[in-house]
Amino acid sequence: MIDNIGDWKRTHYSKDVTSKMDNKEVIVMGWARALRGGGALKFIQLSDREGNIQITAKKGVVADNIMKKIESLNREDVLAVKGTVKASKEAPNGFEIIPIDIRVLNKAETPLPLELVTKKTPAEPATRFDARSLDLRKPEIAAIFNIKDSVTTAVRNYLEGSGFIEIHSPKIIAEASEGGSEVFKVKYFDREAYLAQSPQFYKQMMMAAGFDRVYEMGPAFRAEKSHTTRHLAEILMLDMEMSFIKSTEDVMDVVEKLMIEICSHVKKNEERSLQIIGKKIEVPKPSFPRITMEEAKKILKKKGLEYKPNEEIDSAGEKALGEYVKEKYDHDFVFLTEFPWAEAKFYHKQSDTNPKAAERCDLIYRGSEIATITQREHRYDILIKQVKAQKVTAEKIKFYLDAFRYGMPPHGGCGIGIDRIVQQLLELSNVQEAVLFPRTSERITP
Repeated sequence: MIDNIGDWKRTHYSKDVTSKMDNKEVIVMGWARALRGGGALKFIQLSDREGNIQITAKKGVVADNIMKKIESLNREDVLAVKGTVKASKEAPNGFEIIPIDIRVLNKAETPLPLELVTKKTPAEPATRFDARSLDLRKPEIAAIFNIKDSVTTAVRNYLEGSGFIEIHSPKIIAEASEGGSEVFKVKYFDREAYLAQSPQFYKQMMMAAGFDRVYEMGPAFRAEKSHTTRHLAEILMLDMEMSFIKSTEDVMDVVEKLMIEICSHVKKNEERSLQIIGKKIEVPKPSFPRITMEEAKKILKKKGLEYKPNEEIDSAGEKALGEYVKEKYDHDFVFLTEFPWAEAKFYHKQSDTNPKAAERCDLIYRGSEIATITQREHRYDILIKQVKAQKVTAEKIKFYLDAFRYGMPPHGGCGIGIDRIVQQLLELSNVQEAVLFPRTSERITP
């Protein structure tokens, strides 16, 4: 039998109830995570998003109809419990709730497709992601997303406090924002369009509009058939752009302070979640080490990894470089600078001090690239030359190029993978673990 919630209103989450509330009446709601005991003494482990709370029912103390209702429960039934808090040294957290009434708000089918009480051998990833709504009830999984929320909160707090304005750019676009074949094509009325790989063109256009510091957190789509631990088809990106800069160093300074703020905020505000998953956060010290691409290749050559002059460093190189930086500088972060100009995109600015290099760098965190930072070419005539040199069809991006014709300030920005930050911060084995419902070349549901 399923009960109505009626006039009941939750008074407390599990974390709000303490032994100091002895004899106080409360209403708690959640899932029957575990059912123990039998006969004259029964226990319910009631779980909500904040943790667990013990409901203790003893024959003679609790009404017979409530005892009978408990006998009919399945694990993961949704319950509302009105009861009295009783301090108890034997109970978890030093207290238990003696039920006055229990309402079954919904029943769970049996058997469960996924075991929610963690065992020595965890379920396979495919099983977990197929039953993701159940998987997310596990405290150690939910903790990841409490921490991710803290990461995005820290991003907004820092950027809003640093003069940035949040924008929202279109995700259905006429031309691929970063070029290449790794785009999702969609039917847009009577024509073809694409899902945005990034808000690149639009955030630059905002510089021409006079919004000289902007940021956006939103989805980006990459049609990569990559089967790695750090690639997805849909990602959460932080993009920002800022005007009146001298070089990428100005952007790097903002990114460095942002990463310090993220780590500080998580450490301060997510103590419980970090404890659940057994992680400690180290707040990085300024200034982050800087290594040029040329220097990095020399370092990696000594480790048996060789790269061509204009070749970028792959994931193996990033990992090895992260290990080198940790050993030499005792640091988890490193800026990889002076990327080869020969591999630059048409909108990148060529370095004034090193013509062989672009004004670009990557931020590597614990051996994985999490951000790309560049200064853009803001001079229309030079930009057009670079468009032609790379055989980009100017007419297709006329809307973007026109923004440079009427006064574009020097500017630069970056794209930062929020999912990768969480992956590296918590040392997760796969970036999919940092996404509620991951999208890959094989998975489009749930």
